[in-house]
Amino acid sequence: MTPLVPADAVLCSDGGNGYADLAAAHGLKHFVVGSKPGTRVAAGCYHIQNVNSLHACYKRFIKPFCGPATKNLNGYIRWLEVRLAGVPPADILSSS
Repeated sequence: MTPLVPADAVLCSDGGNGYADLAAAHGLKHFVVGSKPGTRVAAGCYHIQNVNSLHACYKRFIKPFCGPATKNLNGYIRWLEVRLAGVPPADILSSS
């Protein structure tokens, strides 16, 4: 999984088969989070809602482009990151 997943990454899952083995094989910390109240947060800070929220933001962002080419996805993701960070477009254009 290197270099895509940093060594200090944490794997949060629903506890499905294989996640514990995957985490152990790659030396990742693994936290199981559930969908029932009281199980949605692990260790006080790990929860799946951040991933779901980011995925929803990405889907809303990419939809108007009608399926951009795979070779351009990194650029679109960087564009989304800048927008989510709240950087005004004028600042981006003036810095280039």
